[in-house]
Amino acid sequence: MPQRLHVNGKVFTGRGEDDFVSAFAVADGRVVWVGETADAPTDEHVERVDLEGRTVLPGFVDVHTHPSLVAGNLGAVACTPPHVGNIEEMVEALRRSPRAGRGEDVWIEGWGYDESKLAEGRTPTAADLDRVSTTQPVYVRRSDCHSGVCNTRALELAGITRDTPDPPGARFGRREDGEPDGVLMELAANDAVLAAKETRDHAHAVRELAGTAAHYDERGIVAVTDMMARREPYDHLDLYRGARESGMRQRVVLYYDWAALTAASDGTPPDLPASARTGDVRVGGLKLFMDGSISNRTAWTADPYPGSDDHGMRTLTDEAIRAAHAYARRNGLQLVFHAMGDRAIGHVIDLFADEEPWLEGVPSVRIDHATLMTDEHVRRIGAARMDFGVVTQIVFFFAEHDSYVRNLSPERYRRAYPLRSLYAGLDRLALSSDAPATTWADPDDVFTSVQAAVTRRAYNGADIVAEQALTVPQALLLYTGRARRLADLPGVGLIAPGYDASFVVLDRDVFTVPVEEIDRVRVAETHIRGEEVHRRG
Repeated sequence: MPQRLHVNGKVFTGRGEDDFVSAFAVADGRVVWVGETADAPTDEHVERVDLEGRTVLPGFVDVHTHPSLVAGNLGAVACTPPHVGNIEEMVEALRRSPRAGRGEDVWIEGWGYDESKLAEGRTPTAADLDRVSTTQPVYVRRSDCHSGVCNTRALELAGITRDTPDPPGARFGRREDGEPDGVLMELAANDAVLAAKETRDHAHAVRELAGTAAHYDERGIVAVTDMMARREPYDHLDLYRGARESGMRQRVVLYYDWAALTAASDGTPPDLPASARTGDVRVGGLKLFMDGSISNRTAWTADPYPGSDDHGMRTLTDEAIRAAHAYARRNGLQLVFHAMGDRAIGHVIDLFADEEPWLEGVPSVRIDHATLMTDEHVRRIGAARMDFGVVTQIVFFFAEHDSYVRNLSPERYRRAYPLRSLYAGLDRLALSSDAPATTWADPDDVFTSVQAAVTRRAYNGADIVAEQALTVPQALLLYTGRARRLADLPGVGLIAPGYDASFVVLDRDVFTVPVEEIDRVRVAETHIRGEEVHRRG
């Protein structure tokens, strides 16, 4: 018997582009009936909720994001537009950090800069950040979350000198005299500096993660992944399960960073216990980096970047891929490759196209970002023995338009994020945010991505390949009914019998508002498993 009946709504079920109903019933945290208000079950003991014509969607599923980084950014300084437009403003913002002046061991941190959005058009260096402090370490993460910059004090604490070799697949920026200049290119270079950072205790890390629940509730996100999970200094599985006990209701799937996992275990990580792969917080896969980013000219491309002979960076060896493949197959985990450049994407397909899938229900291999995916890539995926999935982020093209114009030839620019082609050609496709890894103050606002996908206009109104636009229902499916199939997240993404009663009620009808106003739509209510977790005041 239903406990609550929602009627008189415009309910997008997530099953298909035109699948709408007006009513649904909930019992014990699950949807038990879906249909039209006129056909709704009647019982005087059932609570009846009149939606009054409002629009209801399945709760959003963000299958490529970084809650642990989002949590860390809550105490860091935003170095993004509109707050910061030049290096001087960045320095001043960091000087105002609440951590400034708290002691020589306290790190001053920032996030989100992109040199293409700074008036100087260059990457800040240690010399710039030394103006913030020469006694406290200062570190600012770039918008792509791959690179960053630190001051001289941070370099000293990390023991990085002119004689320190570049890490595999990464680089330390250097002055003409060979001394490090504080610029940290790619993950291994950043990790070398952050390893010197003070470690917060386990309880603090759990509280910090639990604090992200309100962030996701407000945005209507009911299921997330963490694409950079680690086991050191604390196992993220333990942290997220602790956060769940502290009130975080989102379903969570963790993807261990393969490089960090192997580094923490002398190259041979132990197999996972079965308990790690079950429950509402579970380990679902491994994350590997095939290349860098378009905005930093480190994505691995077939043709060189304009004005250079640089093809970006390949950041992963075939030997490492084979080891990760064996581990994933043995432990029942998904392999997810960060691959933005066309050469990186093609290499992943080359390696796995003829391999036998080892998972059921989700793709065994995911290609994430897929910025320069071509029609030939799509054709090869369709013909492959392997079960591939693709997760992409139009929010990058939207927010980082300036760097895409600078770093892509006109022909490549026309091929960036071909959503319409991908939607038509791929069965397993999702949109996601990769928050906080872009130069935008609120990158995991789903409606920002939906508007960008539908209008194909950048933050500044520039065309970002209009012929690759999606419709509103198509874009929403890539955050709901189709997104649910890219990760092991049962029970979410649909308003259908047997699924979690995890849904959102909107303050405006996203299907009828002018497309230029989609980003103004807000989540009025979020419900997770039948419980209201957010109501907009």
